[in-house]
Amino acid sequence: MRIQVTAAGKWSLDAPQQVWRDSDDGVMQRALFAGQEMIVIKEDDDAERFGLRYLGFSASGFLTMEAAKQGAPEFAQRVLGRMVEMVS
Repeated sequence: MRIQVTAAGKWSLDAPQQVWRDSDDGVMQRALFAGQEMIVIKEDDDAERFGLRYLGFSASGFLTMEAAKQGAPEFAQRVLGRMVEMVS
């Protein structure tokens, strides 16, 4: 089997990875991990809790946005590992 990266895939894989970008409202940031978007977002207006969203998975309960961003690489690895296990 020969696997190739498509033009769209090349664009997302060549873009800077794991570089966080602020949103306009300051409650969310975005970054690419393995060419796919991950979001860190404030989960509650009243409490300072943040969560990560990636490929249909989530991790929650981070006390700061920085803590969520620090946990993002491990979260991405676990999500991708879980997805591998889902393929038979």
